[in-house]
Amino acid sequence: MSDEQHIAELIEDLEDFDDGVREDAKSELIEIGELAIPQLIEALGHNLSDVADEAADVLATIGETVIPTLMDEIVLAPKHQALAITSTLTRIGEPAIPALLEALNNKLNEELREYAVRAFGLMGVTAVSAIPALIEALNDREDEVRTYSAYALSKMGEAASGAVPALIKALDDESDRVKHHVAFALDQIGTPEAQEALKSLL
Repeated sequence: MSDEQHIAELIEDLEDFDDGVREDAKSELIEIGELAIPQLIEALGHNLSDVADEAADVLATIGETVIPTLMDEIVLAPKHQALAITSTLTRIGEPAIPALLEALNNKLNEELREYAVRAFGLMGVTAVSAIPALIEALNDREDEVRTYSAYALSKMGEAASGAVPALIKALDDESDRVKHHVAFALDQIGTPEAQEALKSLL
């Protein structure tokens, strides 16, 4: 049996109803490491979300060596798979932040920017180093990027207090959805300045 075929069979085991079978397959895939990465990324697009979730766990455990390949694939992947890649990057955590910041700075690809800010939102306070970039993204031309930037800042709580002036300005956004998330972010950050701005909306 070829290595590729063996990896494919292990990935099939990620669908098994038996927890032990799934855990054994994950352990072996982690041990195989780099060779399994292409098929694991393909599994992120599986029509069973549980399989995609298990594959994301394996990739995150393999660690930061998978980040460049994930960033290459997220550009090409259909949205459901790209969001699973986003989740995987989130699970890798802080080591993925530089690549995600680079993605957020890609002015030509709005979907890539959206995936980056979604990832920062899922990371929460782990991504505090991204706050300056998220503040800048509140002015992005794409509604979804602005929306998820505000959401990401909301997940950082008081650590994002430096974003309050930019969020107050964003209360005038042309998109009601963006404004809703901006108001939520101000509420979650909760500084006196943020609370005062929210009172003005009443």
